Amino acid sequence: MPCIMRRYLFYMGYCGTRLRGVQKQCEAQEETVSSVAGCLEKGLERLKPDYLGRVTFSSRTDKGVHAVCNTAHVDLSIQNGYYEPAYITHRLNSFLIRSDADIRIHKTVIVPPEFHARHSATHRSYVYRLAVIPHQTSYEAERERFLPAAEFKKLYLISPPFDVERVLPVCQLLEGTHDFATFAAVAKRSSPVPTTRSISRLSVTPGRPLLDPKYDPLYERLQLWDVTVSASSFLYKQVRKIVGVLVGVGQGRLDISDVQYMLDHPAASNYHKHATLAPAGGLFLLNVHYPPESLVVGAEYESTKNNLVSESSSEPEISSNLTDDSLNLENNFNSKNSSNPDSLSLCPDHSKDSET
Repeated sequence: MPCIMRRYLFYMGYCGTRLRGVQKQCEAQEETVSSVAGCLEKGLERLKPDYLGRVTFSSRTDKGVHAVCNTAHVDLSIQNGYYEPAYITHRLNSFLIRSDADIRIHKTVIVPPEFHARHSATHRSYVYRLAVIPHQTSYEAERERFLPAAEFKKLYLISPPFDVERVLPVCQLLEGTHDFATFAAVAKRSSPVPTTRSISRLSVTPGRPLLDPKYDPLYERLQLWDVTVSASSFLYKQVRKIVGVLVGVGQGRLDISDVQYMLDHPAASNYHKHATLAPAGGLFLLNVHYPPESLVVGAEYESTKNNLVSESSSEPEISSNLTDDSLNLENNFNSKNSSNPDSLSLCPDHSKDSET
């Protein structure tokens, strides 16, 4: 029997603190600090497939950025069969644990051969976590003494004031379709990238701690805020530059007319001097959304199910109805949070999304 080629989609989460970002680096750099792509490729090589395609991510998050749910696809083939998705999930996580990599595969599913982790996505959702400390200081070391242990490299501490009433009109201004060239970092590319993007949602709402405040009294001295943003795609460092502008407005260093100027005169050089690039550690990729129909495989999957390569015969086989299965956790989350219109759906599971 010839090799059976299958395209697999991985849902994964990671802590970006000790990772170089998603994009694979040269071997010398991978030996010192690994990338998400580098770790995943090494794990897939352990499966010893006859063919291992290029791992393609939906969102190329930058160094230090975290992911609750990122996705990637890859083509794999093996003689006389193909890999069961649950088997791949188990083998990859075993490798990642042994490698001390802060990445976990939540789920693996088989998708149609035309599915693309980046191009098939309809939108991405991010949250940026801010915390206002009790008093004003320009010294980072002074701000950091208010940082709870559970929040290391996962929260951006800022000095007061932070007037959210000044920030909300700016969020409304930035929503919609604009040329965001001012809000994009200049990346080393061989050709120019279109800078028009459409933000469907940008909001600032009260945030939540990662640990119950009863276990760490430092939380009582912080005012937490979540900046949530959704769009079909983002420019390089766009979210972090937007957050930098919102912080500047909230602290009174910028006003809405400054932001309007940046939109009206799109150029990297027009990013306001009183706006800063927010640190990577506060940014989390929450979800990558796909049309349910893009995840449905055809009848050829059923015709070859007897050729599964699994760890044991007792390993559960994946349902051919991948659409319902892959959206289960997201539906459960939505039903639990239906009373909260500001809640974001989570899946269990940048061209388009570059970092951000």
